[in-house]
Amino acid sequence: MNEKLKTEADVVVLGGGIFGLASAYFLCRFGKKVILIEKKDVGSGASGSNEAWVWLSSRKQAVLPFARLSQQFYANFEETFGMDVEYNNCGGYIVAESEEEMKMFKPWVQGRWNEGMIEMQLLDAADFHARLPQVSKHVVGATWNPLDGCVNSILVCVALKDAIKAQGGEVWTQTNVTAINLKGNRVHEVECSRGTIRTDVVVNATGSWAAQIGKLVNVDIPILPNRMTVLVSEPIAPFMDTVMMSATYVFEELAKAKKLEAIEAGEVEELEAGYVYTQLRKGNLLLGSTEDFVGYDNLVNFECPVAIAKCINDLTPPLRNKKVNIIRSFANFFPYTKDDLPVMGAVPGVEGFVMASGLNGGGMALGLGCGFTIAQQVAFRDSMIPIEPFSITRKSLY
Repeated sequence: MNEKLKTEADVVVLGGGIFGLASAYFLCRFGKKVILIEKKDVGSGASGSNEAWVWLSSRKQAVLPFARLSQQFYANFEETFGMDVEYNNCGGYIVAESEEEMKMFKPWVQGRWNEGMIEMQLLDAADFHARLPQVSKHVVGATWNPLDGCVNSILVCVALKDAIKAQGGEVWTQTNVTAINLKGNRVHEVECSRGTIRTDVVVNATGSWAAQIGKLVNVDIPILPNRMTVLVSEPIAPFMDTVMMSATYVFEELAKAKKLEAIEAGEVEELEAGYVYTQLRKGNLLLGSTEDFVGYDNLVNFECPVAIAKCINDLTPPLRNKKVNIIRSFANFFPYTKDDLPVMGAVPGVEGFVMASGLNGGGMALGLGCGFTIAQQVAFRDSMIPIEPFSITRKSLY
């Protein structure tokens, strides 16, 4: 019988998604001895199964500094990390399919400008269709943001993993955390299937599973798994060099908290679908999507691809006419918070336990900037971007 490993680290990061990987990488850069633990493989959760967007258009004002910082990292990613992750700053659209949605866009875009998103434009039907004639003529207008884009999210995770190792950190995959031992009210050890790590700091970057890790230190963490289903097509010739979604997402996001309250009250959730489009460099389309709260059930129900296909056919008829084949589908969980903001920073009552979860579908857009910020907080107890608004104690989280 092999004896389990006993070692030590300045920081143990839990979770191999982009938030955890970025936090671990920058902590290594700041001179810390880091071990990252992932129960499967890096990018096996939401960070590797998503729509590949680096999306700023509908991000809340509070997280825009993280998004803009992430963009700076992407602009120099290959130079810094030595890997081309297919970052494409192609710009993105949110399309309005009714006059009612277009009327809602006008004050919403004005609000975005007031919040500093001065790059966003509002296009009428003529302007929009002149740019994208592939889209159905029933679209009455759209927003356009040149800051939006996409990336190969799996390559991002692989590049960060390699960079951690190059900086002297360790990445333990296929490893389950079984206990976080405290000495008094301070983090003391992490026990896992590979052994025991003596440490003073644990960063909980486990996304939709953050609440399960919280239970190990008797902390309630209000993060829930929100399942999103996406279809993947066969490679096709370049179709639209942009990322695009329907306005349904923007305006229904405002009601998601009430929707969740209804589910918790026992009401049956009605499946909702909205248009999402990305084309990767190899030609595959990522098409979506549906969202629902089903616990940790990641099976793709038949009704989800059907609902997505209807959205695609309605908004981009040329794809239907081309008879593009869908080669697979996937569903994964985005860590949902009631106020649609991440949970970041120290947890009162458990010294050395740090939250870094809750990006809620914004991992590729926010993860690099958020990881850098958490690393600054852990290493220097301060950061360029203040994290007080993202504390686990904020009232809007409950």
